Amino acid sequence: MKLPKIFLFSALFLFLFLGSFLEAQIVVTVDGQSLQSEARLVTRNGTIYVAVEDLFKDIGGIAYYSPIMKKVNLKYGRSSWVLSLDKGIAVSERQEVPLNGKVFVENNKVYVSFGLLGELFGFRITQRTKETLPTAPESPAPPSPREGPITLSGVRFSSYDQEMRTRVTFDFQGGVPPFTSQVDRAKSVVNITFQNCTLGKNVAPSIAIGDTRVDTIVLREQNGRVQATITFKGAIQVREGKLDGENPRAYFDLTSLVEITETAPISPSPSPLPSPSPLLRPSPSPSPEGTPSPSLEVVNRNVIVLDPGHGGNDPGCVHNGYKEKDIVLAIALRVRQILESRGYKVYMTREGDTYPTFDDRYNLANNKNPFVFVSIHCNASPNPKASGVEVFVGGAKPRGEGALDVAERENAKFLTEQSSILSNPNKLASVFASAYYGKSREASVKLAELMVQQISQKTGLPGRGIKEAPLVVLGHMLYPACLVEVGFLSNPDEAKKLASSSFQNRIAQGIADAIEAFAKSPELAKLLGG
Repeated sequence: MKLPKIFLFSALFLFLFLGSFLEAQIVVTVDGQSLQSEARLVTRNGTIYVAVEDLFKDIGGIAYYSPIMKKVNLKYGRSSWVLSLDKGIAVSERQEVPLNGKVFVENNKVYVSFGLLGELFGFRITQRTKETLPTAPESPAPPSPREGPITLSGVRFSSYDQEMRTRVTFDFQGGVPPFTSQVDRAKSVVNITFQNCTLGKNVAPSIAIGDTRVDTIVLREQNGRVQATITFKGAIQVREGKLDGENPRAYFDLTSLVEITETAPISPSPSPLPSPSPLLRPSPSPSPEGTPSPSLEVVNRNVIVLDPGHGGNDPGCVHNGYKEKDIVLAIALRVRQILESRGYKVYMTREGDTYPTFDDRYNLANNKNPFVFVSIHCNASPNPKASGVEVFVGGAKPRGEGALDVAERENAKFLTEQSSILSNPNKLASVFASAYYGKSREASVKLAELMVQQISQKTGLPGRGIKEAPLVVLGHMLYPACLVEVGFLSNPDEAKKLASSSFQNRIAQGIADAIEAFAKSPELAKLLGG
């Protein structure tokens, strides 16, 4: 098996206490650059384990645990493994590896040993502890290439929008000092401490970047250290690296986990609101330019819109004797029943075997001001073994395996309609690129993440992750929205499950639980300003 060039390096200090949790930071180096993770570590009998779902989320992999099936699915790069907890083996397409006690589950969280991750993915793992900075260094710094402290002589940045990446570079005189960094996702900041370093006289203490990923960089010198705080936007991952030589520097790449592209919005002349109210009703009509009028401040936190895909003369995908339109309607009706029993008001774009046009779906959803719009579909693939649940958020470009195929299949019928909303062929791209749409993207990603997690847990179907596609039905909805592919009708075994009322109930339970969890999420609260 060809292993990726991935190495996780090294510890400043290592604390191995039986059964203790370690406050440590993992650094994953990929092709000379580094990814950071704050995943929880725990030791048992001298062996270090990491919370694998948190680790893979931080480093850009895919990990999900199905307690029903007692399996952990892991994917990084081109390597995929299934940890079969009941059988005690890890399985890939070509290989089996015994687990031998290298995995355990505690409080529904899966911990995997460093050694097993090294065996499966080629990781070499240690960790460095989160250092509590004293008021003065307790030991002298390593000798510098020259006498005196190292100086931070400049800070520069470059935006690479095609790669969804911003690089922040710190230039030094006298070499690159030792440094530590921590990502605080709750505050959306990266905190960096450069040891034994002074701040150059000509370096501004505050630097505005203001692109779609990074807002500002703030610098301050204290007790022989320079502390830098990078404030970021949205869901990002961080890679760090350094280069010595004639131009010593440390750099940090902040990459969006989901594509967000902002354009400068047209400055409107807002009219004052008559009085604060969470349920004010705006006009749902799109602006003449084709970008919907912002209306997130008027979301009704008790309203949900479900969109059972296709219907009527559009059966959706048809495989193994089953029609997509019938299965997704049955699931959506069950989701509505569950959510209404919990006190939510649920609207559906169709309640029977009818075909709502795109305008019908658009107008219903945007007249009800829901806090969630979920379009429910079944998947299909030329590979009859393809299996699992995947969730899409809107994006200008297809991202993820099979995303283009899904976009073409789900958009085909809508694009044949004489829709006033879809009359401009450039409208969809302009909506995805708008600052308004970008504002709700992070919340939609959270909704999608919960969908994959909950449906996979309830059904035992493998989670295929979150993907992006220029889906018409998502691009023109004004609220947090996702499209759920609940399973593959092209897989004979999975098709039978999807047609089963008991299995449909489990899918519906997963969708309902995901929506309820999203209703309580900090991502939605942040989006709605409360």
